[in-house]
Amino acid sequence: MEFDFPNLIGGLSDEERIEFYELLAHNLTISVRGIWSDEHLTDGEKLECLKWLNEIMHRVVRKAALLRLKENDISESDSWEGIKHWVALSPEVSRHVEWALKTSYDVCRR
Repeated sequence: MEFDFPNLIGGLSDEERIEFYELLAHNLTISVRGIWSDEHLTDGEKLECLKWLNEIMHRVVRKAALLRLKENDISESDSWEGIKHWVALSPEVSRHVEWALKTSYDVCRR
């Protein structure tokens, strides 16, 4: 993935960062639909993608909540390392995650 997450997301204001993570959570649910309806993936491949995408969504939703509560102790670099870790476990999910990242960032920077 070619998204400079730590610098781009780290450069957002607090409110923009909250919006980014909320948009990312939403866009990842759209990615779930894309994976589930992908006729080129077997059911096993879909399940594998969805399992790791769920791990990413779990952390994204938590990060948004922590930011809102002003209790965030997870750096953008740590968030990015986590996302890359889960994507590495299912490389087929990479294009979906990258789409969600770019779309979320573009919308919150409008």
